[in-house]
Amino acid sequence: MKSELRQWVRVGAAGVCAMALVCPAVNVKAADLDSMESKSSELKNELDSINGEILEIGGQIAEIEVNIDEVSAKIDKNQEQLAIAKKSEEQQYEEMKLRIQYIYENEGESWLGMIFTAQSLADFINRVDFVQTMNEYDRNMVEELKTLRENIEVEETRLDEQQQLYAQMEKELNAKKEELNAKAKATSTDLNALSDKIQKLKEEKAAEEARALKAAQEAAAAKAAQEAKAKKDAENAASTNISNTSASKPAGGYVYPSNTGKLNPTVGVVYFNGHKETYYSQKVLPGHGLKIPGRHVASDGTIRDANGNLCLASSDYPKGTVVETSLGTGVVYDSGCASGTIDIYTDW
Repeated sequence: MKSELRQWVRVGAAGVCAMALVCPAVNVKAADLDSMESKSSELKNELDSINGEILEIGGQIAEIEVNIDEVSAKIDKNQEQLAIAKKSEEQQYEEMKLRIQYIYENEGESWLGMIFTAQSLADFINRVDFVQTMNEYDRNMVEELKTLRENIEVEETRLDEQQQLYAQMEKELNAKKEELNAKAKATSTDLNALSDKIQKLKEEKAAEEARALKAAQEAAAAKAAQEAKAKKDAENAASTNISNTSASKPAGGYVYPSNTGKLNPTVGVVYFNGHKETYYSQKVLPGHGLKIPGRHVASDGTIRDANGNLCLASSDYPKGTVVETSLGTGVVYDSGCASGTIDIYTDW
């Protein structure tokens, strides 16, 4: 049981090593991806801000266009009123000239003649008042029409200036809108290019992770195959030599050939004294529950008790049994290994 556990531990370690070979590249890709996604978020925020400004400017342009239309309508109406006022002024002036002409061309009917032909004082006063009223009417009408025309001209100048101001504002806003549109287009292009890079990097990262997983699986499979081959070779060697052995059978009924080899960190399986020897390391299986008096690590890396005996595990011998191994005398302190096998506890 312990030998199988050690095999799986070694297979897992091989997979971890294979993963470690490609992890640096994957980590670099992940760091680049985080940086690019952060930049992409910044570009999206910038693009949203630009589009917001474009919408705001569009609203301002629309408002200015409405104002321009209103001012243009006022200018058109003002020009109509100005034309009417000029025409009225000219008509009034022509009528006044006709009256004056009539007076000079008809002496008998002059204002003075009309006044001095009065039949009574009351008639005289009425005629003088009439003449004054007519003269004052003409003067007032001319002045009123002149003032109206001047006011209309002033208003027309003001509206022209206002129209020019709105036109200039519209021109400036359109220029700014074009500038923002160009900036939005450039930002959108950068964002699309960055999105393509992010997608490509994600694909590369996924491919590298897949390669890493495949490499780990292949390494684990290769290690497992190597372990299986070594085990099979050892069993074949034992089967070939079993008829020549004179070793005694252990309690489990298995008979293994003996040889002169000694168990060591490099040679993990030997056959000695009719049993198969393997080792299990306290670095992998600490064995804190074992009651081994005076437990310590010997100079050869084996775990020994207070009397210097090797600490062994066996499913064939009761605990406390003394067994001779290729590394010397040992005492059984643990169980759980395969029948016919002696596990030597080490620090290897």
